[in-house]
Amino acid sequence: MTLLAPREAYRLWAPTYEDGNVITHLEQRLVARLGPSPARLRLLDAGCGTGARMAGMTAARAVGVDLSPEMLAMGRDNPALGGIELIEGDLRALPVSDRAFDLVWCRLAIGYVAELAEAYAELARAADLGGSVIVTDFHPAASAAGHRRTFRHDGGSYRLETFLHSADRQIEAAARAGLALRAWAEAEIGPEVRHFYAEAGRETLYAEHCGLPVVLALAFNRDG
Repeated sequence: MTLLAPREAYRLWAPTYEDGNVITHLEQRLVARLGPSPARLRLLDAGCGTGARMAGMTAARAVGVDLSPEMLAMGRDNPALGGIELIEGDLRALPVSDRAFDLVWCRLAIGYVAELAEAYAELARAADLGGSVIVTDFHPAASAAGHRRTFRHDGGSYRLETFLHSADRQIEAAARAGLALRAWAEAEIGPEVRHFYAEAGRETLYAEHCGLPVVLALAFNRDG
């Protein structure tokens, strides 16, 4: 299996990324549970991919930032994303104004940066006072069990280069940036995602994975 840096990986993965998988399904459920709803809020999705997560959210303003021009191009070609601003940029140096958003998402992207301080400082800077910051990532327990972020392209298998960050380290970095933990949650493999395994003909693998936490979500408030 070939190891790729995120920019190169998403160049290849972009055309099929929105097909969905176990991780993205469970992650979406966690974010909806932790809230708040983006409706009528100024929303930033830092590490937005194609931006598809923001479709239909009825935000007052919706901006997505991502490092991959190929992923952003897919989003710009999607008519469902009309009115959403998609900007190329780095999570560690977001091209947005200070305190410009009521809700900041960083979803399944924090694991692509080696050091947390810069990333959390930028997420906090973008959030208005009293705003919310939601961060999700691949669960450390899944990494410990040998799970990796992988995808297939043209018959080849690829693994993304990532960095493992515990919940404690993230909460500490967030606090230094002025973000106070409001809630946290995790999602484990269970019956609601069994159909993904069945469709792939991997029911035996489902039995091995069942009960394993695979997504971690942290919800913060921007100190006022």
